[in-house]
Amino acid sequence: MKDRSEFVYDLRSMGLLGHPGEWERVNTTLSAPADLKIEVIGVAEGSPLTLELMFESVSEGIYVSGTVSATARGEDARTLEPIELPIDVDIQEMYVYEQAEGDEDSYVIDRDQLDLEPAIRDAVVMALPFNPSRDESEEFSYTLGEDLEVDEDESESPFASLKNLLEEKKES
Repeated sequence: MKDRSEFVYDLRSMGLLGHPGEWERVNTTLSAPADLKIEVIGVAEGSPLTLELMFESVSEGIYVSGTVSATARGEDARTLEPIELPIDVDIQEMYVYEQAEGDEDSYVIDRDQLDLEPAIRDAVVMALPFNPSRDESEEFSYTLGEDLEVDEDESESPFASLKNLLEEKKES
């Protein structure tokens, strides 16, 4: 069923190649590939990556849909403390037999083999938060020191300090 990489599926042995209307469910746990990360958070290489997918044969190729689940580890963007976040990503990708001219975004079936790794990488990395936080519902608050006391007379006019300077000059 699998060749080369854990993420490469042989469509001929699955009975999906050239049989529109046929489908197969794939539920498995694989080791996460390298580079499923951004600067502050990511899925570690080799950590469990749970796939719950459906491969559906259509006339243009194979439609893959389902979810990918993993645990991302990194640093809280506010406190820089270690953080773990569950990642559940929906996958809905069309793998085509032949790439149309000018279409650079489609995933192509190569020699009856379907490689899920690029689609999973794209989906997981795009789902990672840019500013991960331990608790998204918690309002961030910080203290910059004591509140400054402001005289009410001076707060009325932005020119109050200039007026005081002018009065001082007249007195001298």
